[in-house]
Amino acid sequence: MTPEMIQQLLIGAGGAISVYAAIRADLATLHERTKNTAEAAKEAHSRIDELQRVRRHDD
Repeated sequence: MTPEMIQQLLIGAGGAISVYAAIRADLATLHERTKNTAEAAKEAHSRIDELQRVRRHDD
């Protein structure tokens, strides 16, 4: 193997690792946002249920 070939392989491997790391970071961010959204939806459902319960009680 020539030095140029080794250099090209290292550049290619570095690029692949960079892409992999970026995708992992994006997936971690998406997971956290999804988790936060699910928690917010659960809280919203609780508030809506409480409002409906109060409304029925007032009728």
